[in-house]
Amino acid sequence: MRVLVIGIGSMGLNHIKVLTQLKKEGLVTEVYAADIDKQRLEMAKNQGADLVFTDYREVLSHRPDLGIVAVPTSLHYVVASELINHMDLLIEKPVTERLGEALELYRRSRSLGRRVFVGHIERFNPAYRALINEIGNEEPVYVGTIRVGKLRGNPQSYVNVLLDLGIHDIDLVLNIINEGKVKILGTVLRGNPISSAWALLNIGDTVHALHVSWDYEVRVRRMHVTLRSRYYEVDLLNRVLAHDGAKQVIEGPDQLRQELTHVLNVLRGVEKPIIDITDGIRALAVINGIITGSSTIDLDTILM
Repeated sequence: MRVLVIGIGSMGLNHIKVLTQLKKEGLVTEVYAADIDKQRLEMAKNQGADLVFTDYREVLSHRPDLGIVAVPTSLHYVVASELINHMDLLIEKPVTERLGEALELYRRSRSLGRRVFVGHIERFNPAYRALINEIGNEEPVYVGTIRVGKLRGNPQSYVNVLLDLGIHDIDLVLNIINEGKVKILGTVLRGNPISSAWALLNIGDTVHALHVSWDYEVRVRRMHVTLRSRYYEVDLLNRVLAHDGAKQVIEGPDQLRQELTHVLNVLRGVEKPIIDITDGIRALAVINGIITGSSTIDLDTILM
């Protein structure tokens, strides 16, 4: 399988590293890299990219099977809307900056018969997967999430903290709670662009308290999940699951490796998709509602 990575920033370079490993294992046949920065392309080549290009359109003659879109968020739609005519896609989260753009990509993917995955990599976090196995189909009474840490890159590349960090936790909670109605009970948004945010949501009968921020030096990725008779804490950063005070470190392979292996296996027809563009759209719709001040988001009608 031939794979193209567009955008060789830190995440794009990580993709190249893992794809090079998967090439040695026979899951990938060729790895291509595209970026306007020749220095970054040199780094991609040093990490194992077979061919590098300053214009991703030049790669099309090599007929990639999968395109990984790792450019800044504001460029996701522009790049993906062109590549979808030629290949299946894995788009780093968020799927696009604007909800309308994501819906347009969804319609295009259906008419073209393309697979579009979204890089919500925390779905592959071993501690989160252990939590899912523990709680089964029981709906939580309350979920609290906190995801904070200093932004090291350019804020313009990430748009705002909700699209950068908040969308991870919204996706994780929506995956736990299979409900179509989300009520936004209250929000506090600070900064321009938004650098800290608090939101109180009702997802079905579950209360979700969300906090995300770029304004702290400390790095935290935690979930608190309260069921009717059980309570769990998940440290996603250190992969620790705590139940009634007993802590367990959850071992597991690299998350990006799991994600890429999964995507490749879905395209080969040997696995069913864990997450696709519809999940990315649902999470984006909630984030959009928080930012725009909506009171209710009907997730069941968004894709109709």
